[in-house]
Amino acid sequence: MTETVQLIKKRASIRAFTDEALTEDQLQALIDCALASPTGMNLQNWHFCFVKTKAVFEEIEAYLVNRILSGGNEKIKALIASRNNRIFFNGALVIFITTKDGGSLVEAGIAAENIVLAAESMGLGSCILGGCREAFEAERGDYFKKLAGFPEGYEFAAAVTIGHPAISATPHALCPDKVTVI
Repeated sequence: MTETVQLIKKRASIRAFTDEALTEDQLQALIDCALASPTGMNLQNWHFCFVKTKAVFEEIEAYLVNRILSGGNEKIKALIASRNNRIFFNGALVIFITTKDGGSLVEAGIAAENIVLAAESMGLGSCILGGCREAFEAERGDYFKKLAGFPEGYEFAAAVTIGHPAISATPHALCPDKVTVI
């Protein structure tokens, strides 16, 4: 098996990080890998907001947690409580992947995968997040877009939190019954 296949098979979502910052080399490698992700017809209708300032993503996180806890979905309330009311899990970095002009969520997902595999290759942990979309679509959406550095006309597509793992995680089991080969 190649190193790439092994890396893909061992990666798992990390939901707790240490306070250790990323190095500039790690940050640049993540930027390069995000920008290397393919898009249809090379339109590159995405933009990456690399947020290292914890106060920025913690404000977004606090807003989201408050919305969840004041809502009526008991299952999601219990889930967020089990995660210490964290969405970004104390990561050193949150990357907001944004798209414009009908940019594809598939392309954002491809970029997210490039980013998390690059992080894994550097011994960093990561978690891809979609549930923070509400912060950018609710009544304070424009404020949070500006706070996180979204360019004008771009919309939230996905987020990735990255840092030095404070825990280890086991990759999910492979489920061969999820595949049909004809």
